[in-house]
Amino acid sequence: MRALVVSAIAVAVLVGCGGGGGGGGGGVPFALPTTTPPASQPETPAPTTSSLQSSVAPANYSANSGELAAYSYLQKARSDCGFGLLQQNTKLDQAAKAHSRYLIAAGNDTTAVVGHGEDDVNNPFYTGSSPFARASAAGYGENVVEDLSATTEFYGDKNGVELPTAGTRGENAMRSLLNTVAHLVGAMSPGKEIGYGIEQKNVEKASGGFTTLRIDYRFGLLVGSQGGTQLLGAGNVASYPCGKTVGLDYAFAPATEDPNPFPEIVDQSAKVGPPLYIRADEGSTLTVKSFSLKDDAGAEVAVRTDVKGLGQHEFFMVPRAPLKPGKTYSVKFEGSANGKNFTQAFNFTTKS
Repeated sequence: MRALVVSAIAVAVLVGCGGGGGGGGGGVPFALPTTTPPASQPETPAPTTSSLQSSVAPANYSANSGELAAYSYLQKARSDCGFGLLQQNTKLDQAAKAHSRYLIAAGNDTTAVVGHGEDDVNNPFYTGSSPFARASAAGYGENVVEDLSATTEFYGDKNGVELPTAGTRGENAMRSLLNTVAHLVGAMSPGKEIGYGIEQKNVEKASGGFTTLRIDYRFGLLVGSQGGTQLLGAGNVASYPCGKTVGLDYAFAPATEDPNPFPEIVDQSAKVGPPLYIRADEGSTLTVKSFSLKDDAGAEVAVRTDVKGLGQHEFFMVPRAPLKPGKTYSVKFEGSANGKNFTQAFNFTTKS
């Protein structure tokens, strides 16, 4: 078999989209993953009762598709950890698919385009300058949160190489968004509906018996709250990961997320541990009075909590160094949500 040369760059680009604006869609040389957190939703008074969706109609994504794999992975994570299920919405599917197609069409052999904005009205897949405009154009409405993942892979010789399946790519894209800060906030936002859109472009070039391959992959999801939001209930909290989480990614590169949760870390190869998230409902006041992360020997793991840009109902704890693969860790949060005391204690395992 010929020697295989593989170069795959996957850089997270988070563009914050507020209630009336969108992120720009500039060219990034050989790009990455991307997302929009729920900055568009205003703080509201804390609700008194829970209204989480525990059952939804089955999704109609194609069997073995990336959309179905991503949907299933997120549904399990949200259900396991108490954030509520999401109902598939075909209008959100349409909006997400159009943007993924726009991004692929906007790129070329040297530049991959990434971002939440669309500024080229002549692009055949242009449907709106922002996620809100695109969701409205599809007939849904403006109350959405967008997450994007974009990767470009290069294979020096694709002969004899077993490429990832569509399902594997979709699940990996969803996992990458959950292993972040702002992306995770978006994926666990309190909407009731979701739509996915994936577009892939393969470019092969044959020369001297070798076939080089470039794969551009654009993955998008929209969480919608046009019909209302899911509520944990006053004084209640949910976390990701949680006690049912297994196979959690054990490392995160902050500089691959934009906005970077730790701006002083500029090296994209520098890694910390996976972000650990806890939240109450929007409009609540979450006070975390104590927090800890311990390894399977009971030793404290050093963490940091100085993540910027969070709502008053949110809190992140991030290990200062990558965790160890295939190990069990214990988490404990203690505090109050709108004056009601809580203790959130659980174990999770990292992937091998």
